[in-house]
Amino acid sequence: MIGKSGRLLLSFLLLPASQLIAQSIDESKDSTELQLKLYGSFRGHFAAYNKEVEIQENASRLGFEISATRNGIRYFTGLEMQVNMFRSATSFNLSASTTGGYLQADRNQDRQALSSRLGYLGVDLGKWGAVVLGKQRSIYYDITGYTDRFNVFGGGASATYTAGTDGGYTGTGRADQALTYRNSTGRFSYGAQFQFLNSNNNRWLDGLAVNLQVQLSEQFKLGMVVNQSYLNPSLIRSGEFIGLKGNPWYYAAVVNYRAGNWEIAGLFSRQQNGDAVNGRIIDPVNGISNPLVVFEAVGGELYFNYHWKKVSVLLGGNYYQPDTDIVTSSGERPINAAFKRRYIIAGAEYRPFRLLKLYSEARIANGTTSLGSRETSVFTIGLRLDAEGVFSKKLYD
Repeated sequence: MIGKSGRLLLSFLLLPASQLIAQSIDESKDSTELQLKLYGSFRGHFAAYNKEVEIQENASRLGFEISATRNGIRYFTGLEMQVNMFRSATSFNLSASTTGGYLQADRNQDRQALSSRLGYLGVDLGKWGAVVLGKQRSIYYDITGYTDRFNVFGGGASATYTAGTDGGYTGTGRADQALTYRNSTGRFSYGAQFQFLNSNNNRWLDGLAVNLQVQLSEQFKLGMVVNQSYLNPSLIRSGEFIGLKGNPWYYAAVVNYRAGNWEIAGLFSRQQNGDAVNGRIIDPVNGISNPLVVFEAVGGELYFNYHWKKVSVLLGGNYYQPDTDIVTSSGERPINAAFKRRYIIAGAEYRPFRLLKLYSEARIANGTTSLGSRETSVFTIGLRLDAEGVFSKKLYD
């Protein structure tokens, strides 16, 4: 017979074994890990230009992503909304546009208090890559995003944000109705994108893009991308849009260097039939009109960042040279011969703590708009507050 003290001693000795058995039973069950990520980024600044000062919104956003991981496969969905806190009439941040059109831009969202930036569904298959469906960051932006890293300016010479839009229709910015695939193998990472925009243009595929990135060394990375949008052939033949000669094509290549406190990136781009601006035609009978003019261009972007403790210094520039040799059927030249985008970007950041950034950034412009006026130089000073929370739970069948 085991006495009371003996039973207590036996229970104490068997307790680890019982816990191990219970743990093995739990682990033998199929489990699903649920995760919810909530985030927000609130950004605003004073902008001084044309001898005026304005408080401007700077692409603030709210978003969430929900994921479920089971047997090593992650299923996820996300939504991101732009928050127009100040409803300012002007924004110098090209990525702030939520217009997704191109030749027939729909600008209804731009001044709403909330407007959609991203909305997607996807599955991550681990070593087999990730597939995402919906409105999302494009395969093209995987490359051009290396130089689009400034707080306010930049992204103006890569043909990412085409015709004043978010690059949704052309698939160059936040691509509309896109199916993407991304994966990596060793030093190589690659992706493909397919767009299925509508059913009324006699095409089942409306856009295609592929990219490739190579990690040449620990510090250097090289990337390149090709993107094509397919328009309705009858639209191209109609002559409705001045300068439109064929389907839009986009090419870009980037070199990125990171070492210690330094980061430097340089980008070259070229587009054909891929961007548009408002021109001007003076008609003796009908007066002045401002038709949409499609043009070709080459561009270059530079990005430099040096950070030390809580301070960063940013330098760079954009140069976008359009082909202005465009003539209407009646012989007018709708865009100014000197039209080009050319400016230097200089700025600084200070992070008193991880979630808060104080920034100042200037655009020193020396270019000419499509209508012949000088580009505007701008000085900004503002702040950015970021917040993020991740919540997870494991469920057992």
